[in-house]
Amino acid sequence: MKLLVICGPTATGKTDLGIYLAKKFHGEIISADSRQVYRGMDINTGKDIPVNSKLKTQNSKLQIKNKKLEVGYRRKEGIPIWLVDIVGPDYIFNVGEYREIARQVIKDILKRNKLPIIVGGTGLYIKSLLYPLHMASIGPNQKLRDKLSQLDIIELQKYLQKINPQKWQSINRSDRMNPRRLIRAIEISVYTKSSSSFDFKTKEHLSFNRVDPLIIGLIMPKEKLNQRIDERINKRIKEGALEEVRKISQDKFPDNLPSLSSTGYRQIKNYLEGKITLSEAILSWQNAEHAFAKRQITWFKKMKDIYWYDVSQNNYAEKIEDSVEKWYTGNH
Repeated sequence: MKLLVICGPTATGKTDLGIYLAKKFHGEIISADSRQVYRGMDINTGKDIPVNSKLKTQNSKLQIKNKKLEVGYRRKEGIPIWLVDIVGPDYIFNVGEYREIARQVIKDILKRNKLPIIVGGTGLYIKSLLYPLHMASIGPNQKLRDKLSQLDIIELQKYLQKINPQKWQSINRSDRMNPRRLIRAIEISVYTKSSSSFDFKTKEHLSFNRVDPLIIGLIMPKEKLNQRIDERINKRIKEGALEEVRKISQDKFPDNLPSLSSTGYRQIKNYLEGKITLSEAILSWQNAEHAFAKRQITWFKKMKDIYWYDVSQNNYAEKIEDSVEKWYTGNH
């Protein structure tokens, strides 16, 4: 079965390209963005979907049993964009849930003889669809999380080193200083009692090996990418990013929720609380987004079989369209 993937760092025009190709090849988009799954966070997460495009829930059709999830699509330029607005900001959504839901949506799209197009910058979400991430199906252990939340960063580090030294050695400095990620690593280690997050020999992988993916990566020179990021952030400020954060803050959600750890939210919240000026908040947001884009590029560069295109080149879309047509029609 054919599966088109469009990935890359933020601000490279992945969604616009996805819509363009969906129109050309009778496709539907499945978002692979770990922040766009949250409702009420349209502007800061860059969904860029018209406000009047309401979510068309398909829980019953897709047999979604978790009543806290709303699985469906919103339309942009007539094209369905699946897997946005799945949960509220207070829900801790994980890659395992994404993987299972996305596969259900892929099957539904294929049944209707359309092309599923995965679009996004969350590398783990994309990788979970292409490879059998063993950890993906491990749900949250709330009792363990409550216990671990009482520990400070040093205690969490020592705990992970003790129960899974291999896992500790494999994670980077940023993750070692992130309590939420340390807790998740401990949670997975306790459940599996294994240092490996990947198992490429599972029966599930063998049942999914009929997938014929084409993975398109979008990239551009660092200076141009950072400039585009800055322009997008300024645009979001004008569109109402401040009011969106103010509204979410009124619900008094815990600051350590994954939904509230996204770039933009934290910087604007600091401004709204009078800790920094608006100019400082915007600059901090831009710098954080630059660093985020760099991490995304590093992640995707480690993945195999990605065909990269420089979106700063005038004819990149035509080249991609030609490649997709040859792959889709079997003439490559």
